[in-house]
Amino acid sequence: MIDKVEVTKVPEEKVEVEKPVAKKVEAKKTMTKKTVAKKPVAKKPVAKKPVAKKAPAKKVRAKKVVKEPTVFEKLEDSVIAVPFKAANKTFMASLGLFSYVQKELDKKFSEFDKKFSKYAKDGEKVFGQWEGKIEGLRKDIRKDVKEIRDEVEETVEDARDKVRDTFKKAA
Repeated sequence: MIDKVEVTKVPEEKVEVEKPVAKKVEAKKTMTKKTVAKKPVAKKPVAKKPVAKKAPAKKVRAKKVVKEPTVFEKLEDSVIAVPFKAANKTFMASLGLFSYVQKELDKKFSEFDKKFSKYAKDGEKVFGQWEGKIEGLRKDIRKDVKEIRDEVEETVEDARDKVRDTFKKAA
């Protein structure tokens, strides 16, 4: 049989690690143009305020960004906000009313469109019937006019013949 043996952890030894050191880079001097020195402008001495000694630097935590309230939010509970709230409610109600009216007008327009298309089809049928009747009347009128013309031509021809005969007899 196997006996149980207690196992203890051995503390690890701390190993010192050398921190890398940044190398310093020598700055190269750039060549500059020679300029003529100008006389400095005289400035008025500025009164210096006494400088307060700063407290030792503390660890800076990230500041929470506070959202600045809008003008409406600032005035929300004041007397000035009451007309704005009333105007806002009125505006929203008018939008709702406009939406309702638009839906109703769309319904009425679609009903009108259906009725109009029905009446237009009926009108086209009636127009077609009248057009046929008118064409028939035109044919009848042409026939009658032709007959009347023929009668008039015969009458004129008879009158010419009588006039010629009368002139021949008189001559």
